[in-house]
Amino acid sequence: MKQILMLLSNAFDPDPRVHREARALVDAGYQVTILCWDRDRKCQAEEVVDGIRLLRVYVDSTHGRGASQVVYLAAFWAKAFAAGRKVTFDIVHAHDFDTLPLGYALARWKGTKLVYDSHESYVDMVHTLPGVIRTAIWHAENFLLKRADLVITVGDILKEFLQGRGARNICVVGNWQDPEQFVFAEQELAAERERLGIRPGQKVIAFIANLGAERRIPELIAAVSQTPDAFLILGGNGPGAEQAKAAAATCPNIAYLGYVQPQRVPFYTALADIVFYGFDPANPNARFSAPNKLFECLAAGKAMLTGDFGEIGRIVREMQCGVIIPDYDVARIRAAIEGLCGEVLSEYSRNARRAAGERYSWPRAAEILLANYPVVMPCPK
Repeated sequence: MKQILMLLSNAFDPDPRVHREARALVDAGYQVTILCWDRDRKCQAEEVVDGIRLLRVYVDSTHGRGASQVVYLAAFWAKAFAAGRKVTFDIVHAHDFDTLPLGYALARWKGTKLVYDSHESYVDMVHTLPGVIRTAIWHAENFLLKRADLVITVGDILKEFLQGRGARNICVVGNWQDPEQFVFAEQELAAERERLGIRPGQKVIAFIANLGAERRIPELIAAVSQTPDAFLILGGNGPGAEQAKAAAATCPNIAYLGYVQPQRVPFYTALADIVFYGFDPANPNARFSAPNKLFECLAAGKAMLTGDFGEIGRIVREMQCGVIIPDYDVARIRAAIEGLCGEVLSEYSRNARRAAGERYSWPRAAEILLANYPVVMPCPK
């Protein structure tokens, strides 16, 4: 078997995109080991999940440290390099820039091929860091982009951006979902609606993700609280969690689920009529945005409600599968929710389901991944 060493800067508990890619490669006959960073020592040091071998490196830290994270990242690289040298592999597959220098070092040491999987524009994601650090990241990524044997990314806009910076062989493996994972028995959905207190005829809006400050949760809560025929399901951790919890305690048409396990997200997406996605258009990464929420929405055949930015705005407009609002004004969100009804809502749902079936599904993304992987190593099967 051809052996792949994946590198990941989280604990894989699990990371949905990395999990899907690794499973597709295992199913195709590759042997996959994921060497990852457990900052909280919350997972086993070694285990096997779905045929994927997991090796975790423990370096105590937290997410969101800012510039001081560089010290902890360097410690992770050092420990992971030592651990990686003990692993047999033919290909190094680095997920995101924070594992790319490590991947390059391991590939050079072993004399193997290097795959760079860019989940987002990393330098824009860390836009709050000091300029000197961002400049160093920019130049380091440009250097390594030219030396990767294959670059994988999440959308066409980011693909063009990376090509302009020197990426050679590059393909899009989107955060697309498998529609079959979003099908549930109606009685199961009805029982959960009753448990949450959703009245017959109420439109259900769902947003289950990290409830960061940029997600526009306050505006969404305010809009739904003024719309009695709508019901909002919120889930996730983050700065907005306390506000979501407080809103659920005072508004009869808002429910807060707390943290939702990734495998449970499809169920609540299937239960909804509308999927909301809020993001700050001023964020430098907004121009590339192709989030999981969009493709969960398509796979479940639901209408999307979002802003006009990035890949998400382009796809919603092109596929005619939802409403794009120019800003997150409370009155504008409320008007959009009220307008999503009857045949309009049904048409957007049909278009979303069609988009997933014809183009944006995980089986199609897996085909693209496996079609491009022979650039670095022929498929074993």
